[in-house]
Amino acid sequence: MNQNFTKQVIENGGSLHPIIIPSILTGGTGLTNPSIFVKDGNVQLNLRHVQYTLWHNENEQKFPNHWGPLCYLNPEDDLTLTTNNYLLQLESNTLEVESYTKIDTSKLDVTPIWEFVGLEDGRLVEWDGKTWLCGVRRDTTTNGEGRMELSEIKDGKEIARYRIEPPTPSYCEKNWMPILDMPFHFVKWTNPTEIVKVDINTLTSEVVAFNDSVQKLPRDIRGGSQVITYGDYRIALTHEVDLWKNEQNQKDTHYYHRFIVWDKDWNIINTSEEFNFLHTHVEFSCGMAIHDGNILIPFGFQDNTAYLLTIPLKWFMQEFLGIEEKIQKPNYVNFKPTIKLLQDFVNNPLDEKINFDLAEWYFNKGQTASALSLYLRTAEYGSDTNLIYLSLIQVGNCLRQQGRRNSSAVTSFMNAISFQPKRPEAYLALSYHYESFKEWIQSYTFAQLAHEYKDSSTLHPEYIYKFQIAVTSWWVGKSHQSREGFFELAYNYADIMSQEYVNLVQTNITSLGSGPDPFLPYTALDFPKLKYQFKGSKDIKKNYSQTFQDMFVLSMLDGKTDGTYLEIGASDPFKGNNTALLEELGWTGRSLEILPHEVEKFKTSRKNEIILCDATKFDYSYLEGYVDYLQVDCEPPSITLEILKMLPFDKCDFGVITFEHDYYADITKSYRQLSREFLTDKGYILVAGNIAPDNTSAYEDWWIHPKYINPDILEKMKSDPNTIKNAKFYMLNK
Repeated sequence: MNQNFTKQVIENGGSLHPIIIPSILTGGTGLTNPSIFVKDGNVQLNLRHVQYTLWHNENEQKFPNHWGPLCYLNPEDDLTLTTNNYLLQLESNTLEVESYTKIDTSKLDVTPIWEFVGLEDGRLVEWDGKTWLCGVRRDTTTNGEGRMELSEIKDGKEIARYRIEPPTPSYCEKNWMPILDMPFHFVKWTNPTEIVKVDINTLTSEVVAFNDSVQKLPRDIRGGSQVITYGDYRIALTHEVDLWKNEQNQKDTHYYHRFIVWDKDWNIINTSEEFNFLHTHVEFSCGMAIHDGNILIPFGFQDNTAYLLTIPLKWFMQEFLGIEEKIQKPNYVNFKPTIKLLQDFVNNPLDEKINFDLAEWYFNKGQTASALSLYLRTAEYGSDTNLIYLSLIQVGNCLRQQGRRNSSAVTSFMNAISFQPKRPEAYLALSYHYESFKEWIQSYTFAQLAHEYKDSSTLHPEYIYKFQIAVTSWWVGKSHQSREGFFELAYNYADIMSQEYVNLVQTNITSLGSGPDPFLPYTALDFPKLKYQFKGSKDIKKNYSQTFQDMFVLSMLDGKTDGTYLEIGASDPFKGNNTALLEELGWTGRSLEILPHEVEKFKTSRKNEIILCDATKFDYSYLEGYVDYLQVDCEPPSITLEILKMLPFDKCDFGVITFEHDYYADITKSYRQLSREFLTDKGYILVAGNIAPDNTSAYEDWWIHPKYINPDILEKMKSDPNTIKNAKFYMLNK
């Protein structure tokens, strides 16, 4: 038996071409069992897309799925095995995919009533000037009874459908081989050979030729490609199947192929030896054509991948099949050589590194079903423990990308853990998997295990494991651990983290803050301790700001009651709000807020204006003259600084500014200094820097314009800008 027919072909001038359409159309699941038809140099190919991914373990079958070594991984919420067909146009000189369209069957589709849905293994033919797909459909009866159907295709749409009854009753008819030069005739059986003719008007078929001579072969011959004519011969590619069950009563299979040659009277005059295309157990072809002195044969590899093999016609007929006859001399075209990675695979189809590299190539293209087959081959045939381990993880990642195959994804990661239980990467993959379903206790547990087993040889840097623990610990109620984790990453790993992780850590720190929002309320009992007892301060019973911002504004402006403000980042209309007290005292102003629910609350409970908007896109050109108070408080600090720089400082002054730089949460430790340089350049004075709700979490600077502030008040309120100030201690002389 020839286990690598493709290698033999390429050594004799052939080539191999991957057949791919964008994974966004298919979700990365199987592209398989293509058929082909050539007319006047126009090369068309029907590509079968299945919504499942075939999992097949070969060799010693060390890493099976929980369903067994061979299983169809369809979506777990959709048990149907659904087929869609794509019609591809190939560039005639390179055989690259030039265009593709999904065949629209909506006009004739009805609700399927069995689990195999769609037209399977459609063979392309042209009869009577019309394009047909000849395949089997099994979804019209409740027991899966299969019948060959002829689907007429025009402009990418199915415009007619004919379901053909066989000459004698049967349960399932499939793989009839259409005879290209005999319209509506098929080879129904090969050995012995039975020819049937189909009548699409009566939807019946009849036996029109039967040759009872039988070749001695080890298995039944089943249909495959179309039957092509060349000279005095008719040729088809057929397949044979060995089916068995292992000791656990789980199914497995091995496909084989061979070429059959008939004369014009349907006598079998030659059968090739059995072969596999690429040394694998599940392959299938339902197409064959002649083009530019080559035989073109598309085939499916493990139901997940499609290839097109070109075979020099002269070699194929005379040397491979051994047919010596007066055939026309073909103008042989040597098509573009097989890509290097695929050439390596053809030469060494069991090499673990080559399988892995080709798997990565498909994975990076989003062709995850194709990648899965090759990762499994790496694991099953390989000896490099590192490649085996990584391949098992990647099998799980393929299924995660496809979605809706969760139990098999978990099985893949568990296979990796059982193979090398003291490596961390599979635990991390499981943590990611459970995180995607918000199954937090599992995600946290596996994140902890991943960190436990990390060492210097670990593929991922340590910060990735720490980040995953910080993320997941929050959702299992360990908020203190989560914050500590993010701050540790910010302080100890900022220089080595990728920009992606720097941004993620920054976002989480900004979102979570230094702890549950600490509020430092002012009450009437605090009046005697006020650093500056401004006009009317004795009458204030409470404030609303988180850390005395409203009281600071009133202090600097000596209790002004007819002031104006611009509040960028309003949030809640009262809790933690810096302008609610000012409004109660008679101030007017405008607030900007990006969250619709906060805007709605504001409108129902406050008098002054609020605008729903993204402050980075707001038009501030209306500002001119003087505004008493400016608040800039958005997330993250980079955005806050961006907004500050958008304001028209050249035509508008602000008496008091509170600017949130979130220094405690700024991984770059840059925005505080940048904002200070900017405002100092504009003539503003930093009165109180590093304001904090505690003794460590410096997050705001408080500024004034000296032109509008009483120097005596400024002198009383001014403090060291470099020390962290608990806002309550600062404002109350503690």
